[in-house]
Amino acid sequence: MKRNTKRMAVIGLVIGCLIIGSVGAFALAGGNAYQDFKSGVMQTALEQNMTVAAEVNVRQDGASILSGEAVMQIDADARYSSSQILVGGEKLDMENSEKDGVRISRVGDQITSVTGREHDDDDHDFENSPAVLKLAEMVADLLVGDVKTHFYGGSGVISVNLEGAQIPELLNVAASAAVEGMASKPGKASAEKDIFRNVIENITITQDVSITRISMESRLNDGYIEEIDVTITLTGKDKGGVSHEIEITCNAAISDIGSTAPAVVDTEGKEVTVKERYHR
Repeated sequence: MKRNTKRMAVIGLVIGCLIIGSVGAFALAGGNAYQDFKSGVMQTALEQNMTVAAEVNVRQDGASILSGEAVMQIDADARYSSSQILVGGEKLDMENSEKDGVRISRVGDQITSVTGREHDDDDHDFENSPAVLKLAEMVADLLVGDVKTHFYGGSGVISVNLEGAQIPELLNVAASAAVEGMASKPGKASAEKDIFRNVIENITITQDVSITRISMESRLNDGYIEEIDVTITLTGKDKGGVSHEIEITCNAAISDIGSTAPAVVDTEGKEVTVKERYHR
């Protein structure tokens, strides 16, 4: 069975933002600020119960091509997300929940219920194992390079601002590979992938991609990441060799750590399409 890619898009908006702003940012940190932020990232990453709210905007040459807001409620045994996204001139209103092996997805007025677990519990345990987290920490440390002096802050607020040559080459290589990979392999056609297709079609840069600016401000509370604001600017050329600039902004807040009770998509009195998930 094909995955619900719209659900993945919502999660991608939030998690992608946090990866760039959290794990990526602590890889750029140094000194005491580095240790404080690194500790906050790792402590937050170990939690399996929290609420994440995020706003994302992607602009190309000054014009917005994607904007949206999403809320995710996460627990060890349940998930819920809701989002409103505007992409390619189309507004998408979505909800997803998963509990006790039942995933319910709502896109507009269409509701689908899928039974069966998509992943084994062993996969979840592996992804959250100390070894995997340590590996992520080591990879991030590898990116530190010479930018330690650009990371600053204290009293729970930590920031970084990088431009041009200050940005590690490894990040530029990763960004270039990601954009060029999306342009060359957008994936098999399906209704579920319309949102990604619209984004890819509107992002015209396909070559010579580089990150020109990164700015991040994070706020910590009781050792956890509480808020994070990230802005990333990329430049590149389209197939015709014309240069373009893309700016990605994400503002995210993490709350209710340890006290989040994920909601379930309301299906009472509504038409629901029931499917069985493929087991692997």
